[in-house]
Amino acid sequence: MSYDSVINKFMNDYYKEIPVANITNSKIIHLTNIGTHSFKPHEIALIDTPLLQRLKFISQLGPSYYVFPTARHSRFEHTLGVTIIITQMFKSLSDNSQLKFLTSISQKEKFLNEIRFAALAHDIGHGPFSHVSEVVMEEYSDALHSETLKLSCKCHEAIGYHLIKSDVFKQFFDDISKFYGVTLNPDEIANLIIGNVNNPEEDQFKADLLNGEFDADKLDYIIRDSYFSGVQLALGIDRFLLSLGIENIQTKYGNKKKLILTEKGIMAMEQIVIGKIMLHEAIYHHQKVRAIDQMIIALLRMILTKKPEINGERIETPIDLLKLDDYDILKLQNCDGKINELCKSLKNRKTFKRALVISPKTMILGEDPINSAAFWDVLKYGEFPQELRKLNRILAERIGNDCTEFDVAIDIPIPPGLKETTQKLIKNMDRFTTIKDIFPQKEWLDAYIANKWSGHIFAAEKYRILAQKEGQVLLEEQFHIEFNENAKKFAKINPPYKKIYKNIFDFGTG
Repeated sequence: MSYDSVINKFMNDYYKEIPVANITNSKIIHLTNIGTHSFKPHEIALIDTPLLQRLKFISQLGPSYYVFPTARHSRFEHTLGVTIIITQMFKSLSDNSQLKFLTSISQKEKFLNEIRFAALAHDIGHGPFSHVSEVVMEEYSDALHSETLKLSCKCHEAIGYHLIKSDVFKQFFDDISKFYGVTLNPDEIANLIIGNVNNPEEDQFKADLLNGEFDADKLDYIIRDSYFSGVQLALGIDRFLLSLGIENIQTKYGNKKKLILTEKGIMAMEQIVIGKIMLHEAIYHHQKVRAIDQMIIALLRMILTKKPEINGERIETPIDLLKLDDYDILKLQNCDGKINELCKSLKNRKTFKRALVISPKTMILGEDPINSAAFWDVLKYGEFPQELRKLNRILAERIGNDCTEFDVAIDIPIPPGLKETTQKLIKNMDRFTTIKDIFPQKEWLDAYIANKWSGHIFAAEKYRILAQKEGQVLLEEQFHIEFNENAKKFAKINPPYKKIYKNIFDFGTG
């Protein structure tokens, strides 16, 4: 069965239809960090659907609130924020006379309706705990993995693309047209979510606004994650917005009308790139956040293996995870004993702990570890989660003592991708250049990897010492490397604590 058929069946079986709410007036929505904004009746009709409302219960940063208590913002808030920022980008382009080829008010209105609707719908393909579940969803579906590669997008974007193109959603779009007089093309909106358009020579900039080198999605998550985590960044977003333009660019795929940045926005773009790297260091790659991520990955793997019934629904396939949100996962009680045990540990913050630290500082790699082939072999392994899982199973077998792959985790984080720095989209005088030609992107990334990046072996407390011992041997065999004493030292495993019990009434008179 083709992947669009899988999604279509899911929508027909689970939702059957998406009713259109009877909204007669625009609504005002207040957002903490970006103010007060108006949403039109047909947009509220989409916001009120179960697919959008579900995003209120999916954390933007997965389980990061275990470490950053105020980072409890949801995918729903992010969705509204992206819609607001994409509107600001549109207004800036319009004010700067960059949309002159849209010759009528109706053309501009149609364009704005499309990009706002796509912004509202762009995250509907997320599973529980956002990007954490993507690892598992792709792993359990070769078809989904193939579809992601074919569409050149992320897993949740591929799912969102097919959700929008489903029969149920097409009927919803027809109803929107009838009730509100707003014509929206589901195929075009689905394409915007994955960064594509039918005619890139004329329209690529439309997709760039939502899924491009410097898009509304990226701007909102950097601003929002910084604000709610408390990790402060200096970002010149207003300057950035005023520097946007549209130009015909020759790419390796042919001529495209692309979203570009004038030289006045270079400093703002540099701040965004630096901010992205800093968020990886402070939040996304924080060792405790990664440890809890691995616990949730283990939990979701068990669910898809055991196929339990949750909320009256059998969870059998990766797409079935779209029936669930974060809270459905954390409140599990009547499932397999191992699933219940892991849920209880998560709720009580009895998390996996470091058993071994993997980094340029913990391996013997010579004077220039960043250029060591052995180190890059380790680093690239993080791009293949299924291979990493196989290695993890071997480790669990070597540990023994009833240890399973769900009690231990080898974690190799992928360094921040900086594709926005490699495209010739910066108009500097009369020529186009890349951010990396102006900003020392490679030096920053190399410095980050050499000094800040680290992978780990995490384990439940009872297996921690054995995971350290067996894990070091396994990784040294697998990658032909050698760890130094810091690999164990940085894991901070203390000797077993011996309690000394003393009778409180024994005053030691003898």
